[in-house]
Amino acid sequence: MEKKYSILYAEDDIKIRKNYVTFLENYFDNIYEANNGQEALKIYKDKKPDVLLVDITMPIINGIDLVKSIREIDNETPIIILSAHSHKEYLFGAIKLNLVDYLIKPINRIEFKEVIESSIKKISKNLFSNEDEKMTIMKNSYWNKTTRLFFHKDRIVDLTKNERILFELLLSKKNQIVKPIDIASYVWDSKNTNVNDASIRNLVKRLRKKLPVDIVQSIYGSGYILNF
Repeated sequence: MEKKYSILYAEDDIKIRKNYVTFLENYFDNIYEANNGQEALKIYKDKKPDVLLVDITMPIINGIDLVKSIREIDNETPIIILSAHSHKEYLFGAIKLNLVDYLIKPINRIEFKEVIESSIKKISKNLFSNEDEKMTIMKNSYWNKTTRLFFHKDRIVDLTKNERILFELLLSKKNQIVKPIDIASYVWDSKNTNVNDASIRNLVKRLRKKLPVDIVQSIYGSGYILNF
């Protein structure tokens, strides 16, 4: 499966970083992690991630100085700054850095989701205008082939990574029955997977519940089919 978007997350608190990474996996295929600003700058230069998520208080190079260094050569990549502080000096230092947002910890999940989606839209300039990238599902609902995201009334449907992969598989086999064994090997990326039928049923159930249109059908004893 082709990889699309990547994010660099620079945060020296490993526990916090791992918690956020779990959420970011729903939106990004490649997540690069950095423990400090110096490491983050090296990863940025090597990997050229699509989005940057940067904590301010990091060792060696802090978040503000890191972003300043990046903005000297790149003024387009979406950058989100995280801070446990609300002091004016931090905010004033960030104003001129062309940020997507400046978020104060602890971050509200809904607010974080909106900012991440805003970043995705920023790097997908033709997200809503390029009709070649859209596959219309039903009225007001479509799948964007470039971003691999499902939209309903121009809002992203909040699918997990595995739900998105499953939908992509069913879409590639539209009007064809997809067997559970094929779902297991594709979604969990292993031909010798031990994923059981209950796990597959639960995944399909969650996907069907989130889709605004009822287009995934169960075929008793055979598998599942996407029909629209």
